[in-house]
Parts: sequence; C-alpha cells; structure tokens
Amino acid sequence: MINVDNKYFKFCLGTFCAIGGVLIIIILLNSIIRGDVIDPNKQYGPNHNFEVPVKCDSVYIPTEEDIMELDTMLNQVNNIELDIDTLHIRIDRIEDKIDDLIEEQMKEDENSSNDKTKEDIDWTGTYQDEYVMWVSGNGDTIWE
Repeated sequence: MINVDNKYFKFCLGTFCAIGGVLIIIILLNSIIRGDVIDPNKQYGPNHNFEVPVKCDSVYIPTEEDIMELDTMLNQVNNIELDIDTLHIRIDRIEDKIDDLIEEQMKEDENSSNDKTKEDIDWTGTYQDEYVMWVSGNGDTIWE
C-alpha cells in the first residue's frame, strides 16, 4: 500500500499533477490560437467503411506485347520449377546410392572381422613378424 502521509510522496505527486496540468493548458491554448474547431459531421478515428470509387479514370489494358512477355516469363518459371523437381529426384537417388554403399561397407567390415585367423587376433599383445622392429646392440634398427 502507498503511504500517503510521506511528505516526499506528496511533493512528487503534486509536482506531477502540476506539470500535467500545465501541459494540458499549453495544448488547449495552442488549439485555440490555431483556430481548431470540432466538426460534428466529421468522423474521427479510423474508417469503418471503405470508400469505393465510383468511376475509375485510368484502367490499364495490357497490349499484346505485354501478354506475350508475361507468357514467356510464365513459361520460364514453369521450366525452372521442372528443373528443380528433377534436381530433387536426382539428389534423392544419389543419397540412396550413398546409403547403400555405406551399408555394404558395414557388412563387409562385419564379415572381414569374422574371417580373421588366430594369428590376426593375438590376445597376448605381441605383433606379427612383419610389424616388429628390433634394435640391435650397436643401435641399428631392424624390421622383420
């Protein structure tokens, strides 16, 4: 709740009302000096009924060249739409082919992992001979 007994609140409220009153008086004096009058027949605010012109002086009638140009543009737009549809179909085919290749590669990887011999899967952690590097006593590196 607002404390009306506060002197600071009363001063601010009075100042606000005084400034608002001065602005209203300035606006009214400005309207009186300009000679503004309220017309009772005029409708103020947004229009509620649309005014349709009774007679239209300028009507655009397209020439035969205009019609031909518009037809040409329509044909071009239709051709572009067909090209875009064709591109979508081709892109879908490419995506399907890539998906098939990925599935085929995954199946080959599964089959190749099942075909490994005991030597390929060495559970002791030792490498096969072709992958082993030896260092001799004099510092030479020997691959076997």
